[in-house]
Amino acid sequence: MLDFLANKFKRITTNQLYLPEIDGMRFLSLSLVTLFHIRGYFLEKTSLIFTDNPGQYHWLNKFFVNADRSVPLFFAISGFILCMPFAHHYINHGKKIDLKLYYVRRLTRLEPPYILVMICIFLAQLAIKNYDFKSLFPSLLASLAYSHNFIFHHAPLVTVVAWTLEVEVQFYVIAPLLFRLMALPHIIRRLIITGMIVGVVALQHIFPQMDHHSDVWVLSTIYGSFQHFLVGMLVADFYVCGFAIDFFKQKWLALVALALLLGIFLMPRWEHYHRMSELYWPIMLPFMIGGLYYIILRNEIVKKVFSYKFIPIIGGMCYTTYLIHYTVISMLGRMTIKVHFTNYFWPNLLLQFVLLCIPIMAIAAVFYLYVERPFMSKKWVDKLMKKDKKHEEVNMQSELTGNKQP
Repeated sequence: MLDFLANKFKRITTNQLYLPEIDGMRFLSLSLVTLFHIRGYFLEKTSLIFTDNPGQYHWLNKFFVNADRSVPLFFAISGFILCMPFAHHYINHGKKIDLKLYYVRRLTRLEPPYILVMICIFLAQLAIKNYDFKSLFPSLLASLAYSHNFIFHHAPLVTVVAWTLEVEVQFYVIAPLLFRLMALPHIIRRLIITGMIVGVVALQHIFPQMDHHSDVWVLSTIYGSFQHFLVGMLVADFYVCGFAIDFFKQKWLALVALALLLGIFLMPRWEHYHRMSELYWPIMLPFMIGGLYYIILRNEIVKKVFSYKFIPIIGGMCYTTYLIHYTVISMLGRMTIKVHFTNYFWPNLLLQFVLLCIPIMAIAAVFYLYVERPFMSKKWVDKLMKKDKKHEEVNMQSELTGNKQP
């Protein structure tokens, strides 16, 4: 049964290389961001008077409050995945990347499912009357053009998580230019990328991008997230070069991976930094993410964990699941919030996790199978292009013979 589901839902790649542990990384990021939003909704909407104090679980609360750092995890994966073929070309003299095909691939792979899912969410929002058409439709158009933040300077109304897709697209556009760094000698390119990571974090501190309604950083443009894409490039560099393969195979590094994971989600929040001398935590974050990912890619123990059975299957559906999860929480949460188990905080929060994650996965599976996955294949683009070419040839022949084709 699991093999059938694996074949049915397995991500379609454009080359022969498939690394299930990468989808395992996506599973980790997706799970944490979903739990982050469920917890936030529960705390905001519940009417329960808890027997215990939710604030007393300091470390658990800190972990889940910081679970929004799963978004930088996504960005680092994108930097790694996109950079890999370029790094292989520049470092190992592999196949040259056709930039036209690169951009066409991004367009045909991501745009159709994004547009379809966003329209479905738009209609659902209208149906439950969260917003009226007059305010929601311009927001939809701005999100479809990946320019909502530039136009409105606030989170997208259709689904708030769409801001991250805007940042992704901004990176896709400039990425090939950045990837030319891979042509430099390895010491020079690594020093440049490392310097860029540190420099970007310092700039974000000096010239912070602030939310209009709070004092926390909002990573709503590439400026606020650039360091995480860069560390993905660094991981791709190390991976293609086979950096310290034997060292990273050592078993004890599995414990290092666990320590890095906990450190990423337990370090202080950004709003706690006020002096340049306190920047060591935000500077360390991208490098901790990079270290974690490289261990996942090279250490057999950790790789097996992230490649275990259903984990890469669910992780492979991350694009669709990420897009729809917030909407499902807000729509179904108003019903699940009425269900409770005792008056203690954590049992009820775990109950909400279960009640909401099941429909999220079910709806995402349908969207993924019938909307997203078909567009992963290049065949539909090839067929479309061949069809257009054939149509042009028929028209040209008709003009030459004087016959008109309908």
